[in-house]
Amino acid sequence: MTSNDRDMPPLIPAPRHFAYGTATEAFLIDATTEIVIGAEAGEETLFAARQLKAAVRDATGLTLALRRAYAPLDGTGRLALLRVDRDEGIPQETLAELGPEGYTLEVTPQRIVVAANTEAGLFYGVQTLRQLLRTQGRRIPALTIRDWPALAHRGVMLDISRGKVPTLQTLFALVDGLAEYKYNHLQLYTEHTFSFPSHPAISAGADPLTADDILALDRYCRERHIELVPNLQSYGHLRRMLSLPQYAHLDEVGWQWSLTPAREETYRLLDELYAEFLPAFSSRWFNVNCDETWDLGTGQSKALAQEIGKGRLYLRHILRLRELAAKHGRRIMLWADILLYHPELVSELPSDVLLLDWWYEAQDRYPSAERLGALGREFWVCPGTSSWNTLFPRLDNALANIRNFVRDGLAAGATGMLLTDWGDYGHYQPLSLSWYPYLYGAATAWTGARTTPEEFDRAFAPLFLSRPAGDRSIQAIRRLGRAVMAPTLGLRNRSNSAYALFDDPLAGKLVAAADPGALAELEAAAHDALQAWAQLPNPALRHDYTFVARLIAFAASKVLLSQRLRRTLRSLPDPVSDLARSEGLAQLDADIAALRASRSQLAALAREFELCWLRHARRSEIHLTLDRFAALDRRYEAALAWLDEQRGRYASGQPVDAEATSYDPGPYYPLWEEGLQSILRLVDLIGKEELPPDLRQYLEQEGLI
Repeated sequence: MTSNDRDMPPLIPAPRHFAYGTATEAFLIDATTEIVIGAEAGEETLFAARQLKAAVRDATGLTLALRRAYAPLDGTGRLALLRVDRDEGIPQETLAELGPEGYTLEVTPQRIVVAANTEAGLFYGVQTLRQLLRTQGRRIPALTIRDWPALAHRGVMLDISRGKVPTLQTLFALVDGLAEYKYNHLQLYTEHTFSFPSHPAISAGADPLTADDILALDRYCRERHIELVPNLQSYGHLRRMLSLPQYAHLDEVGWQWSLTPAREETYRLLDELYAEFLPAFSSRWFNVNCDETWDLGTGQSKALAQEIGKGRLYLRHILRLRELAAKHGRRIMLWADILLYHPELVSELPSDVLLLDWWYEAQDRYPSAERLGALGREFWVCPGTSSWNTLFPRLDNALANIRNFVRDGLAAGATGMLLTDWGDYGHYQPLSLSWYPYLYGAATAWTGARTTPEEFDRAFAPLFLSRPAGDRSIQAIRRLGRAVMAPTLGLRNRSNSAYALFDDPLAGKLVAAADPGALAELEAAAHDALQAWAQLPNPALRHDYTFVARLIAFAASKVLLSQRLRRTLRSLPDPVSDLARSEGLAQLDADIAALRASRSQLAALAREFELCWLRHARRSEIHLTLDRFAALDRRYEAALAWLDEQRGRYASGQPVDAEATSYDPGPYYPLWEEGLQSILRLVDLIGKEELPPDLRQYLEQEGLI
């Protein structure tokens, strides 16, 4: 947005209305400047004022006086924070359109005034002023902002159940960042990573969050106008718990996935878990999840499912959860995927149940939002960061997913956005990689999908990276985000950049499947990013980003080397001739040496991965990924032993196994291959006819059924 032919300063989210004053006019902050709040202002206003005081100190080096006053607008040289219904001097009618979270920010040569109807609006006005201070310093140009959100609920859901539980300090830092960019809702996706006093085995070995942790985090969130909403998986995705002997009898079909609704003990267990989990949260919401119940009605409850139908069986479970949550004064929300398969039952769901419409792939349109809107249900749209199942976020996918889903949700009547950040297969990606989609989600939910990626990039670099707009660092982010999605690397819900890291170094799937050109661009993009991100001033961000760049460069070069090795094996000249054999041995020796050198990097990468992890998270289940590094090292060992054997054959005049048919170091299922094997076990248990449509379609596309 521009005014008077001047670009708007970098702001995320971009305000709804922005106008510059006279070009030569500005408010100059000096040692006499004061921060003034009304005489009746309470702790919430005081908290925002102290944030502003810290921001001025960081931007200018000045420590301003902070005081209350009966007439905050009297005098000059003031930064005044005013609430319309409490403080004098702001006509109430001027703020009527702003609603409960809107604000005005006016900068003149005499003073800066932030005004709002509520404490939340005042807080958000201060966040905008903090961003102006970061880029403008002591001289804030004369301007007027009127701003309010398009969506009432703007949230992030962070997965803490796929191996990584953040430290409390990391969660505090997350809340600080989300609040600055005007999020007001946070969930921590929980399966087994809460310490239940009556059921300690559930979280054993996971470094779980405790009730004390949640109480501290809940208070921290409330101070920053974020609602920390309890989230506890209550149907499927419960492999960790159902693998324990004391809970195995509650497993629906022996797949260690869903609780069975056929036993009353299931609900006694959930009641006990809720009683220990929910009191730590002040929010009246509760996300019970209940997505992807792929074994629904296939085991202990099969007879009941045949009698009343799988859809109604699912509905009965949800209604029981609603009753249990109501005992604790909570209103439930749940993922809408199963109910979308059974739209005829949605009308039987009480109107106080909030539906979460999730989908993580970029699409031009999202018809599910229109369907839910047509049913008259309250619902939120739930796009994803596209940060999981990849070594770097699939950014083009994330941006289109967020932008178009929010756009269609608003058109259909959605009241919120919950941006999901999952951690499939060990949560190996650093949290810092998600900030780019987090901030784009913040901009989109606040503005109603009016922010283009180009406009966003111009603000992201100076505000988050502390680099100039158009800086090489932001270009490297976008280039690498595209490189992980190049043909043969980009897949639905994942990128083969991650698979490349752990793929077998001699006979892996990507040796044949990955385009060498795509791998070369991935490696080049990683090296370019490494140089660009080495200049980032934030040390934690710099460490995370540069490590990821090194990891990606290693993964790409590893597969390129594997492809070269296989070409060498196929192209070795006939060993009958001494000269030809000598030339072939030289090439083979060079490639084997390169593979040994590649393996030699692995231990250092694993150590750095561990250090990177422990800077931000508890040890938790880091072994899930460290075990993959160890398994990959064993594959290197097997590949090198086989290659040494082939070299010996070739040196003695015998032909090599050019297609590596004799190379067989045993079964190996990295990352989602492990998940695929699990799904095939489900097929063995229940038969393909019982599979839900989405799972059956996936297996058919993969040629597995």
